Amino acid sequence: MIIVCYASPLIALSLCNKLELLDTLFKEVVIPEWVYQEVSREGKAEAGKIAVWAQGKVQRVRKQPLFQAINLSLDAGESEAITLYWEKAADFLLIDEQRGRRIAAQNGIRIIGTLGILLLAKEKGLVDVIKPFLDQLWASPIRISDSLYQDILKLAGEK
Repeated sequence: MIIVCYASPLIALSLCNKLELLDTLFKEVVIPEWVYQEVSREGKAEAGKIAVWAQGKVQRVRKQPLFQAINLSLDAGESEAITLYWEKAADFLLIDEQRGRRIAAQNGIRIIGTLGILLLAKEKGLVDVIKPFLDQLWASPIRISDSLYQDILKLAGEK
């Protein structure tokens, strides 16, 4: 399976020291060039860790007209991610931002977010519990609503 990644889930998974889950869960992990430049920029949270992990995963968009059409509605990173999703015939787009998720879903793109990756990792036995990771994200600048936090714990069978 192939997954194309947007910026914020990479930062979130790096905060949890769980970027390697993507390598384990998916045959190919693709990071759009713009997204890589954004997350590896000096001074950005987790930039060093992500830059090392991302080696060999960064790809350029080839279909510029498609990118330009999508870029009318979304930022460059989201537009590159969606364009690469189509170019690579990917299985999932990893994205947390609501607007990007909504537009992707409206266009038939299979989406998954940071919390979905953690749930999938638990389902596959790669992590025993996800509550510690949720707590790490909760304590960080990453925004998770109270109801989503509780819903994810319930889905994971945790209290």
